[in-house]
Amino acid sequence: MNQNLNLYTMQTLFEQPVEPVDFIVEGLLAPGLYILGGSPKVGKSWLALQLCLAVCDGTAFLGRATHQSEVLYLALEDGPQRLHSRALRLTQTAPSGLYLCGQALPIGQGLEPQLEHTLDEHPDIRLVILDTLQKVRCVSGSGMSYGSDYQDAAALKSIADRYHVCLLAIHHLRKLPDEDPFNRLSGTNGLTGAADGTLILVRPKRQENVAVLTATGRDIEDQEETLEFDDCRWNRTTDPEQLQFGLLVMLLQKLLRQDAFQGTATELADWLGKEGLLFGPAQLSRYLQSRGRQLAEAGIGLEVSRTNSKRSLRLWLGDRSDGCDGIPGEEIAANMLSLPSPASQAS
Repeated sequence: MNQNLNLYTMQTLFEQPVEPVDFIVEGLLAPGLYILGGSPKVGKSWLALQLCLAVCDGTAFLGRATHQSEVLYLALEDGPQRLHSRALRLTQTAPSGLYLCGQALPIGQGLEPQLEHTLDEHPDIRLVILDTLQKVRCVSGSGMSYGSDYQDAAALKSIADRYHVCLLAIHHLRKLPDEDPFNRLSGTNGLTGAADGTLILVRPKRQENVAVLTATGRDIEDQEETLEFDDCRWNRTTDPEQLQFGLLVMLLQKLLRQDAFQGTATELADWLGKEGLLFGPAQLSRYLQSRGRQLAEAGIGLEVSRTNSKRSLRLWLGDRSDGCDGIPGEEIAANMLSLPSPASQAS
């Protein structure tokens, strides 16, 4: 191993194009280590199986687009009979490319080579679900520490990074309540510190079929949404992201009907703020670049360039990608703002 630090400059970074995040689930799960925490019997495994089926089929998950790929589901607490029974509640057709396993060695005692061998044998796997994390840990109880938590999570993250897969580890919550849902994750901050993202599923009242999913991460925006458990399936009851994007499209159309926009993210964020839509400049720049395809479908062109010491945005109205006539993207934005929530749509 080279003993010298591998240095690079910020100027070198700015000379490179910004690569979009290669999401497995749009805006929610990307390559890397993610942890899904929830209380026992809250519905985490149902959510995990639903995710497996959606990614294998390339269908929407909680109203979000998925990148179709093969999936490895380490169902370490459920046997084949229970998985079969649950799957039949969600689908009548067994998807291809969904690999199941009920046993695995612990972290540091063989799990890593097992995962590496499987991913080498099946290179089309892009999502790995570990249900649950505690089943593959050697440390428990008083032996847990920040160092041991970080070390175990880092071992899983290393595999996720090297194979460019999303590794979702399912974990439990502490019983003690906390205003910050992420503080309820069992263990220390070493788990969330090493992970790329954390999702927490909490039912305010266990007897009710409503839960709150809160997410944060390096490649995703902080978000919170309400889910409803109906007929063994989780559905999103509200769609704030779709409403936000629809409002952004309408405001950009208003601006661009006058002329194409050429300027910085700060200038654009200031104008949007005056119209009632609040974004930080850096947040807005990331948001626009991660939704370039959706903007194009709405008839809005986006180009990001760098001049001198600042990054510049250029937006313009163009033809819709489907070749329809009329004001570009206007119908799309209007439909976005009038769409019913997924829970009210036919399943």
